[in-house]
Amino acid sequence: MTEESSAGFKGAWRHRRWRWLLGSFAVSMTGDFLYSVALVVVLIEGTGSVGWVAAAAVLRVLAYVILGPFGGAIADRFSRRWLMVVLDTSRFLVMLAVAAVIWADGSASAVVALTVLNSVLTVPYRAAAVAATPHVVDEDDLAAANAAEGIIGQIAFFAGPALGAVVVAFTNPATAFAVNGVTFLVSALLVLRAGDLGGGAHVVDHFAAAASDGAAADATADDTDESPSIWRDVLDGGREVMGSAGLIALMVLTGAVLFQGGAERVLHVLVAQDLLGRGADWVGVMGAAMGVGGLLVAPFCARIGATHWSGSLLAASGVLLGLPMMLLGAVHSTIAVLVLLGIQGVGVMVFEVAFITLLQRWCREAAIARVFGLNDSLTAVTEIVGAVIAPVLVATSGLKTALVVVGLVVVVGSLAVAPVLHREAIRSEARRLELAPIVKQLGAIGIFEGASRAALERIAAAARTVDVEAGSQVFAEGDRADNFYIVRTGEFVAESASVGELSTMGPDSWFGEIGVLRRTPRTASVRAVSAATAWAVDGATFAAALASPLQAQGLLHGTMSARLQRTDPTFDA
Repeated sequence: MTEESSAGFKGAWRHRRWRWLLGSFAVSMTGDFLYSVALVVVLIEGTGSVGWVAAAAVLRVLAYVILGPFGGAIADRFSRRWLMVVLDTSRFLVMLAVAAVIWADGSASAVVALTVLNSVLTVPYRAAAVAATPHVVDEDDLAAANAAEGIIGQIAFFAGPALGAVVVAFTNPATAFAVNGVTFLVSALLVLRAGDLGGGAHVVDHFAAAASDGAAADATADDTDESPSIWRDVLDGGREVMGSAGLIALMVLTGAVLFQGGAERVLHVLVAQDLLGRGADWVGVMGAAMGVGGLLVAPFCARIGATHWSGSLLAASGVLLGLPMMLLGAVHSTIAVLVLLGIQGVGVMVFEVAFITLLQRWCREAAIARVFGLNDSLTAVTEIVGAVIAPVLVATSGLKTALVVVGLVVVVGSLAVAPVLHREAIRSEARRLELAPIVKQLGAIGIFEGASRAALERIAAAARTVDVEAGSQVFAEGDRADNFYIVRTGEFVAESASVGELSTMGPDSWFGEIGVLRRTPRTASVRAVSAATAWAVDGATFAAALASPLQAQGLLHGTMSARLQRTDPTFDA
């Protein structure tokens, strides 16, 4: 087991696989901002109309509106590592195709279509990346990891456009798209280095193939059920949200925040022109002020998730976002505007870190991507609504009133959900502290030797205590394998029809791993010799938590192989 998690911003950096994932995020995000500059240049120079720029932006956002829930379902269904590699590689090819169209003086519509395709491929990628973080980072370090990703996002926000402008200035837009394609390829290589990142049935398939050593892992009498459809996965994600007051509150607040984000696209231009007497290009300076505020507070966000006040801090970040917006109309000094935007940037960073951390904690790991996909879809809708309503408010009530109304939406929304967020955060922190002793006990059990703290935390969260009376059977030979068991008290015996008694198991022993990992019916029966208790962990959680080649090798060539040889002498380890 790894060493105890260290609190603070440095905590996340202990996790090697997360560092590779962060590197992938940094490269990919920078490339995304880089090509956005080239896209504007291509469309303006090729058509002479900003309408094409607006159309491209709307269509790319619509990809998230329509496909967000499905992208999340895909990210939960398949191995996230391989899904991200495939998507990165596909985006690399799409960027090369855009570059080829530009070099060939192709149509603007072809360029827009390809960039929309890139957005379609990005939908499940984003969900997979968010869901992957808690798989490779300990619970205590989640906020630190999210804060680091927030810093990378802010740096990419500056570096990407600057790099794009340099590439376009010294070469041409086509080269910028090609460079962005290379960033996706580099991102794919970094994701490969990150190793397993969790995911759906693909993880269990990996164990099945390894356990059978190429024999007959797919020959399972009880594994003939059809895989659930993508639509069913989406509905399951919806049920996950509706079953949690905390997740509902998160989505309400995120919707309000992105409503303001959409409105800002219009209102910030008007603030620069009408209130400050600057050009529209000054929007970049205003955005930089927000970025500086976010960067200044980012290192302190690492501790957000390690407190029962995290829900209240999230609600407070909404107020920090909305209140400066309301006050923009009351100031006329450039310095005052930049200070207010800096405060707003603080709110943005705290919001992003707290939101992602709480979503990762309040969701089952198997549903994180689906819930994030649903949230992506919702927030894309509210962002569009904000962008549409803002000019209407300005036309009917004036700029200052529009600023107040938009900011007030976020402030009121934050205050409305604050009690729910605070209550759920207290409950989550209490649950985390309750699981700590279980995590420690799991780390001392042989089968979990070398398991990461993050893996043990997921198993502990899924473990439920089962009381078994003396003589009662836990499962019978040939039953479908659903759970893995860890003995806590009493004694169990394993038996098979062909061999008879196989072994007895006392406290800290385990059983049930063979059927779960090989996806085969039970190879033996297990009953309690005396009154006993055990922890039962659902098979999918157990398999996913231990999904790394080294752990699989140790497990499959150790106790599990020995047990298989007792019930099946033909098994070759």
